[in-house]
Amino acid sequence: MEHFTLAQAAAWTGGEARGEAELTAVSTDSRQIPPNALFLPIKGERFDAHDFIAKAVENGAAAVVSHRHAEEYPVPALYVENTSQALLDLAGGYRRLCGGKVVGVTGSVGKTTTKELLYAVLRRKFNAEKTEGNLNNEIGLPLTLMRMTRETEVMVAEMGMNHFGEIARMTAAARPDIAVITNIGTSHIEFLGSREGICKAKLEILEGLQPDGCAVLCGDEPLLWEKRESLGCRVVTYGVENPACDLIAHLHPDGGFDIINNTMQVETLPVGGRFAARLSIPGAHNVLNALAAAAAGLLLGETPEQIAAGLASYEASGMRQNIYEQDGYHIYADCYNASPDAMEATLAVLGAMAPGGRRFAVLGSMLELGDYAEEGHRRAGRAAARYADALYAYGPDAAAMVAGAQEKGMERAYAFDDQAALVAALRQDAKKGDALLFKGSRGMRMEQALALFLGEDVKE
Repeated sequence: MEHFTLAQAAAWTGGEARGEAELTAVSTDSRQIPPNALFLPIKGERFDAHDFIAKAVENGAAAVVSHRHAEEYPVPALYVENTSQALLDLAGGYRRLCGGKVVGVTGSVGKTTTKELLYAVLRRKFNAEKTEGNLNNEIGLPLTLMRMTRETEVMVAEMGMNHFGEIARMTAAARPDIAVITNIGTSHIEFLGSREGICKAKLEILEGLQPDGCAVLCGDEPLLWEKRESLGCRVVTYGVENPACDLIAHLHPDGGFDIINNTMQVETLPVGGRFAARLSIPGAHNVLNALAAAAAGLLLGETPEQIAAGLASYEASGMRQNIYEQDGYHIYADCYNASPDAMEATLAVLGAMAPGGRRFAVLGSMLELGDYAEEGHRRAGRAAARYADALYAYGPDAAAMVAGAQEKGMERAYAFDDQAALVAALRQDAKKGDALLFKGSRGMRMEQALALFLGEDVKE
């Protein structure tokens, strides 16, 4: 992190500085205080980290932020009205101090994969950084921005949300030069009411767009396509199914694809030009994510060779999109999160696996769907009937998934409220050479079901 002063922090946040300090770090955790750190306590619904200011000072904090204006501290202090907003404001000021460009990415499905693909592509030309893990909320995003230095040429910043206004507050700090929206699905529809509401919330990312910035939108998404000419900024669209998009892909039977410039005005790929690309992860939905990364790369002056090399270098990690063979089974583990749109996309991949065996969809419930829960799970069940030979559903909405599968004629569809029972039945049914997809919302912990099935230790 670059050097800054408490006076600068006061100017960025609109707060009052009492005393002065030279700072090179910011921490929201009183237990982890780097040298020359500013401790910024967050007040949550169940706790108030202001209660740990003394511990942070004891652990070496050089200065603190506080909304308790009547309190005095043994180190310089910055007094603000709201420390959560101050964190965003601090990050926004620091982002301007560092310079460099920010590529913001949001969407209902695929934003983390797209973030990783963006990073894989952009690091081929630039000194690039990215959001680590799932630090994509109103605390994680500013901490991500404050990992920038003056040497950072591009920061790829993921922005997630559950409610209206969250992305608006994050984009005000990030001030993206390029804003990518991957799609408009049904994630968090419980809080946002409808797909139109979700679209409105995702488009908040454009509120912080730099004056000469560009929106990069998935043109296969009708809600984004119909708004492309009314957003008040430069817009680049990409798509696989919509041939009118600015950047499109032509898929090959062997899994590769051509990226074709329909109408983008960029220096390194003329209109009508194309180049070949390949990913290590399957699925047309991932080609869409690759197109988003390619669009950003072209806008920032990367060559087709750099983009293709970056896409080829990407490897899935963690609990996302891992396809491998173990104990004779073809395993597709995508246990990090789930929504009806993501379920359909991953089931389509399952449908192309294990041509000599059967395909098992082992699906956990999807959370935060609100009134859409019944239909969303029936929709997942109908997709399972299309792409799989058997459905093993787990969780509070398992019956709805089974009902959807049965609507489409699937006979081997089973609901479970216990993972151990599910795995015991699955072990009796699945044979060597079969393909098994494990997917569900994070709260369903479907990686545990996978571990049980493979006879591995289950991590609590």
